Amino acid sequence: MNKGTALLRQHNEKRTLTLMRNHQYISRQDIAKALDLSKNTISLIIDKFIKDGIVKEIGMDEKQTGIGRPRIQLSLVTEAYKAIGILIQNEFCKYVVTDYCSKILEEGQMPVDGNDPDRSIEELAKLCNTLLKKYPEVLGIGLAVPALVDPVEGVVHFSSHLNWREVRLKERLDSMLPAKSKVLNSVKASAIAPSSVVPQEVLTNSFYLCIDEGVGGAHIVDSQIYSGASWSAGEIGHLPVKADGPLCTCGQRGCLETLVSLPAIRRRILKEYPGVKFEGSILNQWNQADGLDLALDKIIRESGEYVGIAVSQIITLLNPKYIVVDSPFEKLEIFRNAVRASMENRSLKYPLQKTNLLFVANVYSSSVGAAFAVILDFEKE
Repeated sequence: MNKGTALLRQHNEKRTLTLMRNHQYISRQDIAKALDLSKNTISLIIDKFIKDGIVKEIGMDEKQTGIGRPRIQLSLVTEAYKAIGILIQNEFCKYVVTDYCSKILEEGQMPVDGNDPDRSIEELAKLCNTLLKKYPEVLGIGLAVPALVDPVEGVVHFSSHLNWREVRLKERLDSMLPAKSKVLNSVKASAIAPSSVVPQEVLTNSFYLCIDEGVGGAHIVDSQIYSGASWSAGEIGHLPVKADGPLCTCGQRGCLETLVSLPAIRRRILKEYPGVKFEGSILNQWNQADGLDLALDKIIRESGEYVGIAVSQIITLLNPKYIVVDSPFEKLEIFRNAVRASMENRSLKYPLQKTNLLFVANVYSSSVGAAFAVILDFEKE
C-alpha cells in the first residue's frame, strides 16, 4: 500500500468513527451510503475495527423491510478509546475521564495554586500520569483554562482569574507526559461539550454563554467555534451593560462579568446583608434569614435582566439559531423570566422569533468539552 492510499484509508477510517460516534447503531450498508464509499471499502474498515476491538456486531436489523441480505447492526466499543479533560481554576481543577462518546467514567477535583503556574503544571502532570496508568487507552489530555488561549500552540497568554502570563502549557506538559495535550479556553470547551439536554443541532449555529466564576461566551458556526483574529471572539463577559456599573479588570465599567458572575453576586449579597455566611453554593442562601428571600430574588432578577441586555445584542449582531445560557440559576424561574423579558424588550422582532433560548447547568461541562476536543482532533488527524 503506497503512502497516498494509506492516508486515504486512514481518512475514511476517521470518517467512519465520526459517523458511528453519532449513531448508537448502524449497518455497513448505511455507513457506505452516508459516506458515499463502496461497500467493499467499508467492509475492510469495519473488519479491521472488529479485529482491533473498536467495533462490535450486535445482531440483525429488526426494522429492516423488503428483500435482500439482512443488515447486521454495528456499534462502537466506546471504551476502546478514552480522553482526559481538565478544567483549571484558581484553587482547584475538575477532571474527567470519558469514553469515546463522552460518557464520564471517572470524575474528581484536585487542589491547585492558580497563582503559581509552575507548581500547578507539576501537579497536573502527576494527576495525568496517574490517570494514564489507570486508563492506557487515553488518546490525549484536554485542558480548559479561563484565559486568552492560543489553541494551536497551546499557549495561555493572559488570565484575569489565574496569575498566568505567556505560559506555554502544551509544550511543558507534552515534555512531561506520554500523551499529547490540547489547550483551549474554558468557555469554548463548555460550548462544544456533548449534552443530553442540548439538541445536537445547536452545534451548527449558536451562541453559548457561561456564568460561573467569570462570564464568557463562544460563537459556534457550522459546528466550529469561531475564535477570531486574536482568539477573543465571544467574550461577552466584557460587554458593557450598565453605564455606571462596577469597574472591571479590563478597565471598563459595567461589564456583564462585574454584575452577574458568581463572585459579583456574592459581593453584592455580602454588601447588602453582611451577616450572611456562605455555605456551599449561592442557591443555598434562600430561606437562611428573615427577609433575605426577597432580597435575593431582587438580585437574581436584576442579574437576569443584565444577561438579557447582553443576549439581545448577540441576537442583533450574530443572529444565532440558538442561545444557550449555562448558569447555576438555570432552575430559578425568576432568573429565566428576567432574561427572556429583558431580551424581548431590546431585540429586533424578526430575528428574535427565529432564536431559541435554552437554559442549562453542567458542573463538568468544561472538563467534558476539553476531553471531547481531544476526540475531535483525533478524528481530524
